[in-house]
Amino acid sequence: MFAKIGRSLVFCLGMMLLIWGIYMPFVALFGTQGQGKITHVRRQGGDRAEAIRNRYTYMISYTFMLPSGELVTGHTQRVGDYFSPKHLVVGKRVEVRYFSFLPSAAVVDRSWGGVTENILVAAVGAVLMYLLGFQRKRTKKRKGTSHPTRNGDQNS
Repeated sequence: MFAKIGRSLVFCLGMMLLIWGIYMPFVALFGTQGQGKITHVRRQGGDRAEAIRNRYTYMISYTFMLPSGELVTGHTQRVGDYFSPKHLVVGKRVEVRYFSFLPSAAVVDRSWGGVTENILVAAVGAVLMYLLGFQRKRTKKRKGTSHPTRNGDQNS
């Protein structure tokens, strides 16, 4: 029973990764364009301890206005060096892309690096779903095979 629950949870995780990994590039390419404003920039943690020294993760909060007049807030993360915040100034205008049916999932200043990351996330989700589906088919096939009887005769 716990194995079925675990497989279901991993399958759902794979599905969410696949949907998110496909949805965000579509927003970046085909979403409605709007103007947003950076409201807060915060460096999270210390040095990322990677091969390239002095790299930090920045949390960037922003707001933008929908044509209906509704104010939408969002956030994104960027990796940069110590001097990156000079480009991420509070009050700076940024390009925001969004779909009208889900404006809270918006993309700020799209880049091909971000699209590549999303495609990789979608691929991981697809692999998780495929592997769990493949395992389920394989176990069903095993249960349906015929086995010899105890006296050596084959089932007919």
